[in-house]
Amino acid sequence: RERECWLSNTGDPRKVCHKGCCFFSFCLVFVRSPCVQGGFRMALFDSLGKRVRNFDAFAKTMDDFKVRTKSGGVVSIVGYVIMSALFLSELKMYLSNRVETKLVVDNSRGEGMSIYLDIHFPKISCNLLGIDALDMTGDVQLEISHDLYKIRTDPSGEPIANQKKDRLEPKTSIRESKGKELEQDESYCGSCYGASAGCCNSCDEVKEAFEARGWMEINLNEIEQCVREGKMADNKLVAGEGCLVKGKVDVAKVAGNLHISPGHTFDFNGVQLHDNSAFEGNSLNLSHRINRLSYGDSFPGQKNPLDETDKTLKDDDPLGMHEYFVKIVPTTYKKASGEAISSNQYSVTEYFRQGEPTASGTVLPGVYFFYEMSPIKVEVTETRKPFLG
Repeated sequence: RERECWLSNTGDPRKVCHKGCCFFSFCLVFVRSPCVQGGFRMALFDSLGKRVRNFDAFAKTMDDFKVRTKSGGVVSIVGYVIMSALFLSELKMYLSNRVETKLVVDNSRGEGMSIYLDIHFPKISCNLLGIDALDMTGDVQLEISHDLYKIRTDPSGEPIANQKKDRLEPKTSIRESKGKELEQDESYCGSCYGASAGCCNSCDEVKEAFEARGWMEINLNEIEQCVREGKMADNKLVAGEGCLVKGKVDVAKVAGNLHISPGHTFDFNGVQLHDNSAFEGNSLNLSHRINRLSYGDSFPGQKNPLDETDKTLKDDDPLGMHEYFVKIVPTTYKKASGEAISSNQYSVTEYFRQGEPTASGTVLPGVYFFYEMSPIKVEVTETRKPFLG
């Protein structure tokens, strides 16, 4: 009936209102008006809000009943400080990188390795020290000449002013120096001191003649050519001077040793011989301080056990071999940015073997680093903590 009544109207119940339809139409218009609908919704939300408010476990008091105390303020400040510290701690942990480490078999082949060293000898002058390296492949580096310097210092370790770095340059080859004296005087014919019937016009030509005959090299101070060229053996200890050996040595990635000792080594018919004249007439003290010794480039978290190692000896302490046995572990460090650093870590043990070179001839005093490679490789990877992790 109501439907029929509504349909019978023109859409405006105020114009047509017959029988019971007038009252029904008025009710529809009243209910559909915006004001009435808004009032219904507000009443509904107020009723729902009151019911939700009943679940509030932290009821608030009116401002007129609130009392602020000093103890409450102290508790609030402590709470703020604790919350701030926890927030900063979590933020720092999120921003920092995590480091994951795993061990794998090292399958690299044919690679090289750089040994970085910074060693100070406070009581031995630079003119007496020689640096040599050799490895299991048979590669021998005598009087190492690349990227390595000897710097004269005072006993405290400070470089002596107004000096140039004494770079360990390779010796001039015999072929390079041949004929040098002839350019100055074509009539000059130097003696070969019985090693050859020809002329030896330079110090290196005399050495070549001796090597060709298989003779041991004589004292350079007694060879005219060496004296004239200033290549005399300098085996006198300079009082009050020390020596800083600094730089790097490139070697093959196999077992070997690097040693620094008084005197100089030379090759004689494929045999390495050491000149022990530095020990004659000199009171030597092999005190040394290892400022840095690393096998490979630096990377975050790298620890070199021999860094800052100080070995101080008394002047009357016996000479001998200061031996450091190094076990090298290849290491690859992968940064979070994707950059990878190939380097090494190592562990070390040390041993001292007493001996005088002039007495037994089997012990050459000096500082020796014997190293060998580990077959296990360490891979260190930086990762970032996920935001929701």
